[in-house]
Amino acid sequence: MLPKKNRIRENVDFGVICRYGKTFSGKSLVLKVSENKLDLVRMGVSVGLKFSSKAVIRNRIKRQIRAFFCQNLEKIQSGRDFVVILGKGWDAQVNPGGEIKQILVKNSLFKE
Repeated sequence: MLPKKNRIRENVDFGVICRYGKTFSGKSLVLKVSENKLDLVRMGVSVGLKFSSKAVIRNRIKRQIRAFFCQNLEKIQSGRDFVVILGKGWDAQVNPGGEIKQILVKNSLFKE
C-alpha cells in the first residue's frame, strides 16, 4: 500500500499539477508531472466514468497503478508530483505499470 505521505489527496493539488505540470502521454494514458518542494514522490490517479461505468473496474486499475508506484518508489526521481489520467481506450485486463515505466524511463524520471 502506498504510504499516506506519498499520496495526493486534495483537489487543489490535482488542479495545480494538471494545469501547470508537464504532460507525457502514452498510448492511452497521460502522466502529468510537476516539481514539489518536498523531498519525496507524491502521486494521484484519475480514472473517469468514460473509462468504465463500473466502479469495480475503475478501482482495480487505480490499485494496480498505486501498486506500481509503491513497488518502484525508490527508483522514481524524488521531488516530483505525478498524476496518472487513464484514457477511454485502455484495456482493463492489461496492467498499466509497463506503460508508466516506459514513459518514466523515456523522460529520465526512473532510475534503473
